[in-house]
Amino acid sequence: MPKLVDHEERRRAIIAAAWQIIADRGIDGINMRDLAAEAGYTNGALTHYFSGKDEILQTAFEHVIYSTNLRIAAGVGRRRGHAALRKLCFELMPLTEESTLEARIAVSLWQRAMTDPVMVRVNNLAVADWRTRIAGYWQEAVDVGELPAVNVERGVDLLMTAVIGLQVTAALDPGSLSRKSQLAMLDAALSR
Repeated sequence: MPKLVDHEERRRAIIAAAWQIIADRGIDGINMRDLAAEAGYTNGALTHYFSGKDEILQTAFEHVIYSTNLRIAAGVGRRRGHAALRKLCFELMPLTEESTLEARIAVSLWQRAMTDPVMVRVNNLAVADWRTRIAGYWQEAVDVGELPAVNVERGVDLLMTAVIGLQVTAALDPGSLSRKSQLAMLDAALSR
């Protein structure tokens, strides 16, 4: 009887290995031979699950966004207004070991996204979705008096820029901003 193989499980294992290599060495440090070894497969086995390195990198990027969105959904839950806004930002910020790892991976993959139209589309769709959700929660907070009636669009731009900046900082200088400092910046941005 042939051995049953869970293809999705193997794809996840390969992406997990890609994440680890990208986090440790950056995007330039990943090659198929090392990726296969990290995942525990032969180099040729990777071709059964992915067409090549480009597809692996794209899937790794999509998985970072998917993981972030799962945390956002769980964290925001039924919250609305200011509480939902703060929790969404909390999940985008590199405040935990997991989100810091994801930030390192995302920042590395942005290098590829600058020249790869598929990767830039994946990035821009995710950022647009987060921006829309932030604006909606911000407007809810204004409507119920939790936040002052300011230019919401400008506030959203400032918040997205700050969150992305925190991801870059976490990737380049992980010890420079404590969790407490990051949360203080978030609260300052939301209280303006």
